Amino acid sequence: MANYDESRLSAPALLAASPIHSAVAMKMHVPVLYTFLPATVQWLMSCCCPKSWSPQWKRRYLIALGEYLYRFKDESGSSPKGSPISAATTDARIVSNNDNDDGGVFSDIGDFKIGLNMLPEGCDALFVISSIGKTQYFAVESREEAMTWVNSLRQMRQDAITRNMGHSKDIPYPDEWKSFDKSAKRLKDQKTRIKSRLDAMNRKEQEMQSLGGAGGGAAGMGYMS
Repeated sequence: MANYDESRLSAPALLAASPIHSAVAMKMHVPVLYTFLPATVQWLMSCCCPKSWSPQWKRRYLIALGEYLYRFKDESGSSPKGSPISAATTDARIVSNNDNDDGGVFSDIGDFKIGLNMLPEGCDALFVISSIGKTQYFAVESREEAMTWVNSLRQMRQDAITRNMGHSKDIPYPDEWKSFDKSAKRLKDQKTRIKSRLDAMNRKEQEMQSLGGAGGGAAGMGYMS
């Protein structure tokens, strides 16, 4: 199967199609290894190690259109960052310090806690997008902006479910949006296949290393000496 051209889903093209909502947001990026470390080690890493080793906020331009949420580096992005997020299989909500009694703590990412004092400059609210096996955090300027995103994504989810059940035949849905939805699904499926192949290769490599370690015994130790 030929590789899919991501440039079909450029930010300018999506913006020209009258999206449901679009705006800048700050996305929390957390290194995978970081989530498995004890809190004390996390603290040491944040103080002494390169910033890329610790959670950090990255600017993204979000576009909600049709049945998908797209993330771009900026408004002129030629292709999405990562896979398009399907609204039909996600849940969105605002997270506030009222969700936790630990004074100003919003939520946990593993053992890592996001607090009010950790939001990026200019942002006063946080919303979360959750799907199977993945949770993403976005900081925005105000609670009103966070609510706009949450309401938009929830409405997109409901509309997508209604269409998939065949109950929206009389509700207009732009042909251009249908075209973008098909492109988004192809791109998402392609990235899923690539990830599955990489995961399989990693598992095989780990199995080979495990077998090598189990069978090496004294011979392996003698080689290293």
